[in-house]
Amino acid sequence: MTGNRPLQRLSCVACLVLAGCVGEELPPADPVSTAPTERPEPQMDDATYLYQLGLMRGHLLVGNALFETGEQAAAGTHAKHPTDELYAPMETEFAARGTAGFAAELEAHAQAVTAGAEVVVPDRYAELVAAIGKNEDVVQVSSELAASVIVRLVREAGREYAIGIVDGKPANAHEYQDAFGFTQVAGFWAQTAAADNPADKPVFERIAAHIEGLADMWPALMPPAGVPHTAARLYGAAADIEILALDLVR
Repeated sequence: MTGNRPLQRLSCVACLVLAGCVGEELPPADPVSTAPTERPEPQMDDATYLYQLGLMRGHLLVGNALFETGEQAAAGTHAKHPTDELYAPMETEFAARGTAGFAAELEAHAQAVTAGAEVVVPDRYAELVAAIGKNEDVVQVSSELAASVIVRLVREAGREYAIGIVDGKPANAHEYQDAFGFTQVAGFWAQTAAADNPADKPVFERIAAHIEGLADMWPALMPPAGVPHTAARLYGAAADIEILALDLVR
């Protein structure tokens, strides 16, 4: 029986240690902050913010059109472009304006396009476009602001077209397609502004018609061997739209 005494002593010591631990008071937990999270300051003005969203819309629009015509590989590059190059800088802008962004919708759409999920892509695209719209709706859009976004989109389309078509021949199909997407989004902006601003409806209808007149610059989504148009036409259209916008009611 004496051989068990060391174990008994250890057990007693352990009990004392445990008893001491139980008796000690734990340090108070850090208080949970209930102060509202401060929003970051926006780094973009509203025109730039909406223009950047317009670029994303343009990439996605032409990508969706390409997917519908069976050009899955080309569609995939446009579906991923917003995530790869445009979305990250916008996260601060979304937070500054109290919006959630649309990262999940963007990723879900890109995955569906990459997988060639013909049944799923239309729904993912519709959800993504709706999410972009919610992030646009936080901005109060005046006629002047709408015109500014339109001009910038058409001018950027000119820059892309200049890379896509060189000396009447396709040099970069992706940029040629981007120019189409940006011009289409500019047209949608003009149509929306015409509906939302009755006093300026005639001006925006003329702007929309001017943009529609550029459609022949893209004889097909995949550029043919010869394209008899130049970026100068888009630059000229942007300048014309600026002149038309001078008639907006102020």
